[in-house]
Amino acid sequence: MSAVAVVRYLLTQAAAVTAIIPASRIVAGDLPLNFTLPAISVMEISSNPRNTVAMNGANVLHTERVQVSVLFKGPQGTPAGTGLPGVKGVLALLLAAVPHTHGTVNGFDVLSILPDQEGPDLQDVATSLYSGSRDFIVKYRS
Repeated sequence: MSAVAVVRYLLTQAAAVTAIIPASRIVAGDLPLNFTLPAISVMEISSNPRNTVAMNGANVLHTERVQVSVLFKGPQGTPAGTGLPGVKGVLALLLAAVPHTHGTVNGFDVLSILPDQEGPDLQDVATSLYSGSRDFIVKYRS
């Protein structure tokens, strides 16, 4: 797997996050249609392996950008949700759930996890869907 597995693992281990969004609704990749909300999607945005001259070395350093998207139904949704305040509340918990980390995480040799960009806030009135995101830069050896 990749940095997505590292970030998802940390989120599923964070009691403050799973108190709002159960671990079963924190998924790697796209959320299926009609998935129960609130939910979190963890996806790779970009990956950059450190290439060497030999191109055959063990423990290749990877730098990946991972996006964590938080999705809630709005108050007018079915079932009703908390909308943007719910999204913002969980986004605030992400920094503690995915801390500056190094060492072995979920079987991966992690050199660092750093927060990166946040946003945008998105809303779809027709589906009463609210979402927001936070990116993390994860460096690990594979």
